Amino acid sequence: MKFQIAKLLVSIAIMCLATNSVLADTAEWTLMVFMNGKNSLEADALANFREIAAIGSTSKVNVVVEMGRPSAHVTHEAEGWSGVLRFNVKKGQAPVPASAVLDLRRNPALSDMGSPAALDDFINWSLEKYPAKKYMLVIWNHGQGWRFQMADDESIRDASTRIPPTDRTMFTRLSQAAEHTPQVGGYRAVSFDDDTKHFLYNSDVQKSIANASSRLKRKLDIVGFDACLMSMLETGYGFRTSAALMVSSEELEPGPGWDYTAIMGPLVRTPTMTPLDLSSAVVAAYKNRYGDHHMTTLSVVDLSKIEATADAVSSFADALLNSIDSERAKVEQARSKLTTYGAGDGLYTSIDLPSFLELYIAETTESASRTRAQAALDLARQTVVINYASATSVRATGSKGIAIYFPASKSDFDADPYKQGYVKTNSDHPVDFVSHERWSDFLQIYLR
Repeated sequence: MKFQIAKLLVSIAIMCLATNSVLADTAEWTLMVFMNGKNSLEADALANFREIAAIGSTSKVNVVVEMGRPSAHVTHEAEGWSGVLRFNVKKGQAPVPASAVLDLRRNPALSDMGSPAALDDFINWSLEKYPAKKYMLVIWNHGQGWRFQMADDESIRDASTRIPPTDRTMFTRLSQAAEHTPQVGGYRAVSFDDDTKHFLYNSDVQKSIANASSRLKRKLDIVGFDACLMSMLETGYGFRTSAALMVSSEELEPGPGWDYTAIMGPLVRTPTMTPLDLSSAVVAAYKNRYGDHHMTTLSVVDLSKIEATADAVSSFADALLNSIDSERAKVEQARSKLTTYGAGDGLYTSIDLPSFLELYIAETTESASRTRAQAALDLARQTVVINYASATSVRATGSKGIAIYFPASKSDFDADPYKQGYVKTNSDHPVDFVSHERWSDFLQIYLR
């Protein structure tokens, strides 16, 4: 009996040692970058890949990239290949087929970066092949806010916001490429596949991240959008149960996007970074790249607080509806003081939520609406844990880190190609926030 107990104790000790060894060998971070350059952002995709490769993966940090390039090239550099390749990016690596760990060019289903199956497969593959203690998913492309679907290339046409003055040659190439991209709709899009003409709605992306969360048996640590107009209450609400933090921009992003070398450097030096530390490094690198010379923003949103904020906005909307006759003029006055995001490209749909609430509180004397606006403001401020906004953006839009859909007029709402998504009865890829909260009910009455 004693011998059997001794054998059991030895077996348990061996298993514990093996488990500790596996944990010690597990990478601290896996960064998954869904880099869809199968459109007019091809040259920017190559540039960002090289920024990642300037540092590269280590034993403690995996950086895996799914990279797509179009058949109609903006540039033929890096061997001018088309299709989709997957990389575990090493230091000094070139974005060429010989460096890829998986070639998907002959797989039509998985090389369609506008397909939910492609995003799903990339995430699942990354989790299986590159396990880590913490995970970040970056959706890289054009961003279109609350109803984001992977859509078209119109956003690159405003040189003042999309492309820095030092990169006018690239802007010219991208503008020419965009002329050949079909008009899919307004700015509710990210990651349009120019070859297949397919795109993803937010419900598709939500499902992919929810699947990853289920597989991990916990929330994804960070979901990031290197894309335009994604830092919205509506967007964050969709990931409230599947991700912990969201890094995204209220405003349009310049074409070069995030500074991946400046992000990777600190992470590789300190791979034990917390999710908040890494998110902060992303924002710091972005701020350092763009400063106060552009209409630029980037923020970190605590998704554990997003539902409470949304509920408070719903309560505020209820109060406004109960006093719409007396409060309409005050809402109009507050709304009129804010420029919409993407206004340089003719967009008139999203505004900074905290700034609007502050302006409304200053206008009104109606007790219930004022109290509920203050409650929503307090929660919105708590939800945004890190925020960068250029001085230019602060002057124009407020830019305190999280936006909300709010066309200034019925004509602006009617001009939005995706306006049906903000109707509660819509069944075509419905928006969670619209379905479950009551801000849309207020807008339908207010915009009549």
